[in-house]
Amino acid sequence: MPTTNLTQLVLESFAKRLGKRTVLPFDEYVDFALYEEQIGYYSTSKNRVGRSEQTDFFTSSSFGDLWGDLIVDACVDILDGEILHDYTFVEIAAEPEKFVLSGNDHPFGKTQVIRLGDPCQIPSPAVVYSNEWLDAQVFKRFRFDPQNKEWMEMGVKLENGLFLEDAMDSVSSQAHSFPTEYANPYELDWPSGSIKALESMCSKNWSGLFLTFDYGLDQETLLKERPQGTARSYFRHEMGTDLLSNVGEQDITCHLCWDELIGILDKTHFNPSELVSQESFFMHHASRKIQEILSQSAALPTSKAQALKELIHPLHMGNKFQALWGIR
Repeated sequence: MPTTNLTQLVLESFAKRLGKRTVLPFDEYVDFALYEEQIGYYSTSKNRVGRSEQTDFFTSSSFGDLWGDLIVDACVDILDGEILHDYTFVEIAAEPEKFVLSGNDHPFGKTQVIRLGDPCQIPSPAVVYSNEWLDAQVFKRFRFDPQNKEWMEMGVKLENGLFLEDAMDSVSSQAHSFPTEYANPYELDWPSGSIKALESMCSKNWSGLFLTFDYGLDQETLLKERPQGTARSYFRHEMGTDLLSNVGEQDITCHLCWDELIGILDKTHFNPSELVSQESFFMHHASRKIQEILSQSAALPTSKAQALKELIHPLHMGNKFQALWGIR
């Protein structure tokens, strides 16, 4: 779908990124739209996260101290028996001037925040935490042609001042492992950036707990039950599928592939590693804090109890988000 409302700065920045090529690979386009200096969605100063009309989406961290309390309680439960004062709590990809434990009491000796552009240096031992970090990474787009029985890798070109999708001349190696028995066209948004980001983080020499919250699907579902792909945009709390419009003004994301990420944890010696729903994770590992909040609200209903239900109820965020964690 062609885009509209492109500013001159966006056009000039894209032309510079494109160089002598005719088509920009889709993952490079996503990197351009999200992280290009001066125009990228995450590179520019703006209010992205929250419930106001001026933001684009809200996350679990939007619940403030409550979310931080649940995180602390879960970490204490998982690391039972450890001297937590020896640990550094590290948050990856926090929003500017935000930190998940900024208003919470916690037992960790030190805290650290890694923001966009910061080097990813992790002390040991550490609790490495993130919320919707991996879904903010780049992704590739592949399209299956049932007539020729082959996958095409998609990219983005600029034609007469418009962004258009177009097939690349070559296909990345990962497409060779995708099935080819489709009778109809099939679009696959492959979360290559999240795989690379987690591999990089896990390859560093540190021990402790890794804990991330995000949304994703297993590979079987991505390859067989999502023929229109999973990528979408978010702008002013509206979800869309036109990824080529409002460049730098809207968020672009796709579902993670949990099989790939679990495999990375296993290969880098996180044992145990586990993927569960957000609801299940907190019910098992933050039951003390949950019971405390519910007991207080039994006598006098509180906004905190209502927020808790929104975070863990399966009809709200409890099943929409999953927790992936592991220890080494």
